[in-house]
Amino acid sequence: MYAQFFGNYLLSKHIVTPEQLIQAIEEQHIRHIKVGLLAINAGLMTAEQVDKILLRQTEENKQFGELAIEENYLTKEQLQSLLKQQIPVYLLIGERLVENGFITESKLQELIASYQKENSFNHLNLIGEQQENLQALTRNLFVLTTMKIPDRVYQYLTLLFNNLVRFIGEDFLPLNPSLCTEYVTTHCSGQIINGEFSLASYLDMEEETAVSFASRFADARFKEYDEYVHASIGDFLNWQNGLFNVNMSNEESIELLLNPVVHMENSMISSTSNMILLPIAYPFGTINFILKI
Repeated sequence: MYAQFFGNYLLSKHIVTPEQLIQAIEEQHIRHIKVGLLAINAGLMTAEQVDKILLRQTEENKQFGELAIEENYLTKEQLQSLLKQQIPVYLLIGERLVENGFITESKLQELIASYQKENSFNHLNLIGEQQENLQALTRNLFVLTTMKIPDRVYQYLTLLFNNLVRFIGEDFLPLNPSLCTEYVTTHCSGQIINGEFSLASYLDMEEETAVSFASRFADARFKEYDEYVHASIGDFLNWQNGLFNVNMSNEESIELLLNPVVHMENSMISSTSNMILLPIAYPFGTINFILKI
């Protein structure tokens, strides 16, 4: 999950462009992570030591791990542990950025360390701690906005990111959010939550993006933009908003109701107060998420 916010962190530091990050996200699933980067992430080797091994590999026909053991940088047990571990997604994205020449390996090591320090986490194991840090990262997305955002909105957005990973895939990048009072839709699905307070959420995207989004959610292969795509995107909103309502009931004793999902094309969404516009980039296209609070 934290890989997506690491990407936004790189954007905020003007290290890479959105296009470079999206390219890295698109490539991450078709390549394998290198042992050197795994060792750096685990704190077992420095970038300088990795570079030394890579230089030796240009002169010797040996694997990275074999040379690292020869240099006493790694033990056999440490190497086996690295090869068996689950790879953090941000390392896959980081390696793509290095291989594409957008940043250096030493710069990546520095950025990962500063990102973890600034957000006060390293390797979290407890679900509660993970969710607390995810909420903190969600809040960091909005540090440049002047709008006072209620806590329940951060809870809503944290759930949204969890559901995107769960139902659509983790290969997304939240771009910088903005505030607006008007938004013109392309192909949009929306739903209103009513009760003690109200929220209106919208997913807007181009046709091809909608087909890919719906295909992932339904685990099907839709070929064209039709009523099945509409229904699938509507089901995603129902899941998102239904789970949010359940959470509000269980945690805050607040009972909320869901209106039916509506679909709109080339329509105006407007509000007398600010709405949140959050673009979310996937390799198959960008989703514009709008939240009226």
